[in-house]
Amino acid sequence: MRVFTSPEEYIQGPDAFKTQLHRLLRLGNRALIVSDSFVMQMLGTDFVHHLVEQEIASTTILVDNVISGELLVEAKEVIKNFNCQFVIALGGGKAMDLGKMIAHVSNLPIAVLPTSAATDAATSRISVIYDEKGNFQKYDFYEKNPAIVLVDTNVILNAPQTMLIAGFADGIATYIEARSIFEENGRNTRHEKPTLAALSLAKSCHDILIDEIANACHAQRKGMITQSFENVVEANILLSGLGFENAGLSLAHGFHNVIMGDKELTITGSHGQIVAVGILLQLLAEQRLAEYPFYHDLFANLLLPTTLKELNLKIEEINLQQFAEKILETKKAGNHISPQVNTKRIIMALKQLA
Repeated sequence: MRVFTSPEEYIQGPDAFKTQLHRLLRLGNRALIVSDSFVMQMLGTDFVHHLVEQEIASTTILVDNVISGELLVEAKEVIKNFNCQFVIALGGGKAMDLGKMIAHVSNLPIAVLPTSAATDAATSRISVIYDEKGNFQKYDFYEKNPAIVLVDTNVILNAPQTMLIAGFADGIATYIEARSIFEENGRNTRHEKPTLAALSLAKSCHDILIDEIANACHAQRKGMITQSFENVVEANILLSGLGFENAGLSLAHGFHNVIMGDKELTITGSHGQIVAVGILLQLLAEQRLAEYPFYHDLFANLLLPTTLKELNLKIEEINLQQFAEKILETKKAGNHISPQVNTKRIIMALKQLA
């Protein structure tokens, strides 16, 4: 079956965390905020004040240095005592992943409010689960997407530009991976057949990012919200999110999952920065050699990593055969790896990226 899922509502624009909070009222008027101490210190006072203006009462759980099992126990108690009617995930990937997990086990709707455009996690019904040291463990799949995704482009504007560029790399991967899945009649992360809409969104995401990223970065450096900046934010969050969830993930994210799941490695780099190298690895392993120079140069110009060394991954310190086999094994987690890709091809690509 072809299957397509999405959030119920997506809202994006300047000062959305101030002027658009009335949209949350359809979920209730008592909220559990799942966030971290940095975000709450930066935005928390004003955000809670604006919630009060909409007559929404809230209480907060912080996800700094927590173990997911212990967090769930705490969250259930807070939800019960405060009579929470919905969850607000405010922050980055960790707040979004754990917020969605809490909402799922508590059978509550969730509003996701990302504070950067560094990933495409906001729109999906998927959480990426890591251990307490930040090592990848698995994907968790839920029955519903977020009810509301609310993006304040003033907040995104004030986040470090490295986050916008990391989200750009994640968005480029959306199409690179989706294309392989469609060409080989593969399945998405939920083992469903992807729709034409998913591929179209992934391609649109890719093309907008290629066309607009330079202007968006220039606008951010000038502190200006322009059409290009808004377009890149929407591509990073909405188009990429709908594209990856519905079209699927492939080798670029398989590479990310393997190195984030290895407790012996000390990797430097954000999710998007790691995925950038994963894209180059996938292009080489799939032998799309004519395309490789374009993406390599594009990433280099944006100061994204293009080598394993830049991620602090030294091939002389790892077993390449085992590493390649682990990437292939990410098929079990729901990543599509081309049948044409084997350990030999991955090892050759790793050596070229060393």
